[in-house]
Parts: sequence; C-alpha cells; structure tokens
Amino acid sequence: MIKNKIQSKVAKAFDKKLADAVDTFTCEKLIYSGEFDFETQTYPVVGDESYSGRGVLFGSYQKDLVKPADYQAEDAKAVVPQNEVTAVPQIGDVWVTAKGGFEVKNISQDPTGSIWTCQLRKV
Repeated sequence: MIKNKIQSKVAKAFDKKLADAVDTFTCEKLIYSGEFDFETQTYPVVGDESYSGRGVLFGSYQKDLVKPADYQAEDAKAVVPQNEVTAVPQIGDVWVTAKGGFEVKNISQDPTGSIWTCQLRKV
C-alpha cells in the first residue's frame, strides 16, 4: 500500500518537478536458446525482447562510499523506480538513451523492492 503510494508520487514528480532530471531509455535484445553451434560459435536465436523505462540515469558514484567492484571513473549510476520499467533489467543489456548506448554492468535493488540501481557504462 505505502509502496504504491510512494511510487505514484515519484511518477508524478517525474512528470512535473523532476522532469529536467529524468531520462528515458529503451532496450532491445535477442533471446538465445538451444544447443551451441560449434560451426558458427553461437546459440540459435529463438526470439527477441524489448523494454523501456525512465529514471535518473546519469548520476555519479564519486561521492558514494560503496562502489561496484568493476567500477570505472566514467561509469554512470542509474536510479530507476521499478514501476517505471516495463521489464526487469539484466546485466549486459544495452540501454539506448538520448546520450547514446549504455551497457548495464551491475544491478541492485533497494530493500523495499521499489527501485533499481544500475551501473551503466558507455558503449
């Protein structure tokens, strides 16, 4: 109940007061499955998936005390409410934004299960 109320207020703020800090993204990826083909060195493609979302995508890790193990100085920190994303992000996904493509290198979730924090690296 309270989680839904907070998420609706954040969505409202994204539309109005925080609109200048919010960026949108899309992700399109292939789904692989089946037996590995040694001749082509690939797995067969069985479909594709796409999702989109919005959040504060280009934050900084510079002031954080805890940084991901594979952190690089130019990495960006994305804070994305889970109700603002149409699917669960995965490590390796490439988010297409107005600033270009960014690969998801790390994902964590807050204790309430309402926010994704993602480490993004320019591709």
